[in-house]
Amino acid sequence: MTCTPIPDVLDGEPANTASTGVWLLVKAAVAFGAVLVLFTLLLPLWLPYLTLVAAFGRPPNVPRRAQIGRYLGKAWSLPAAPSGLTFGRRGWITVLVLRKVATIPLWGIAWLLDELLYARRLDAVELRAPLFEISAGRSGSTQLARYLEDDATLAAPSLIQGFFPYLWMWKLAPRTLGRWLSKERVRHEFERRLPPEFVERHEGDPFRTDTFDAALYVAHLNHLSLFYGADFAVEDFATGRLVPHNRVLWEEDFVAILERIGRKRLVEAGPTLDGSARRLFVKGHFLAAAPALARRFPDARFLTVIRAPEKRLQSAINYLRVNPLDSTLGPPLWSCLVPAVVRSEIDYSDDELAWFTAPTGPRRCVIRFADYVADLQGTMKRIYAECLDGPVPAHVPTEHPPRRRSQYRVDRSLPQLDVDVQALNARLAAYVAWCGG
Repeated sequence: MTCTPIPDVLDGEPANTASTGVWLLVKAAVAFGAVLVLFTLLLPLWLPYLTLVAAFGRPPNVPRRAQIGRYLGKAWSLPAAPSGLTFGRRGWITVLVLRKVATIPLWGIAWLLDELLYARRLDAVELRAPLFEISAGRSGSTQLARYLEDDATLAAPSLIQGFFPYLWMWKLAPRTLGRWLSKERVRHEFERRLPPEFVERHEGDPFRTDTFDAALYVAHLNHLSLFYGADFAVEDFATGRLVPHNRVLWEEDFVAILERIGRKRLVEAGPTLDGSARRLFVKGHFLAAAPALARRFPDARFLTVIRAPEKRLQSAINYLRVNPLDSTLGPPLWSCLVPAVVRSEIDYSDDELAWFTAPTGPRRCVIRFADYVADLQGTMKRIYAECLDGPVPAHVPTEHPPRRRSQYRVDRSLPQLDVDVQALNARLAAYVAWCGG
């Protein structure tokens, strides 16, 4: 699919403040020098890092050589049109990739310290019948996850634990930084650093559960893929379909990250008040990893919220446009973001329908968005009966609380984005029918 010319800024939208032209080249040159300094400073860490790797294996929270080579190579080999890769953008992306390489021993040691200190304790944790809520983006899954994570019998990794998945750090933080920084202060600083256009669309809280696969993307390089053009982003930013070069990422690295962080979260949470073990709960969009997770955890329960793709797609495109992926590069180009999201969402819808309706496989529960909105009490009864084998606890509300509504600064309709809604719904007719019309 070629890129369609779409105006970068419409009336009422905030201006694109990304660095461009000569200024971007200057920033890239200065940053490249800083990366060389960083390489030099962290060089002594490679020996202890490789020693720990020899003892405990490769940590899954650092990018592999194949991915590094692919991102560096494609940054300079992809044509400028339709990718939008100017010379300055190529230079800045190269700096970002090299910075990630420079910090591999730092983040790798941080991960492997947990293996050195807590491996036996983590290995002894029972991961019994974990619950995985895997839904398409912008389907209403986050609010449902918030209801579920308040259940004292479940343990869900928080957003900040996904980004900093180190048990030794979780134990150390309350005794150090936690003495001076309250959770309220951290929440305030977290939100203050996010663009208001993003905060309008996603009520983030670093101490609550959120999209788990975001931690994988930032730990690796996938968050940069939206700047490489539509074809590249369809394969590297999409979360629903396996392709040859991302199979290891989803089936090995992601599963290893989820399992280990899950064990750490269960250790941190401890047993419930009556002494029984908690169950792991993880929310995200990681459909590509679902078959591997089903093989790894045969007793796992899989939950999804399905929503007709038209509104979901519009929300997803606008959400990714305001997502703070990199302040210097600015937002992804509309002309490449739109076809990338349309194609990846079509693939995701096809694969979600196929996987959640397969006649054989793990225990799965499908919730329609319309039912979830109209009948929260009935929806939660069904989820607890099919996924958690029990009655709905008292903390779960019977009606949705009022939501904070915003007048979005960036909210383009699908026609404004040159998306043929009729053709989209015709292509996904089976999925639309599955969602309830």
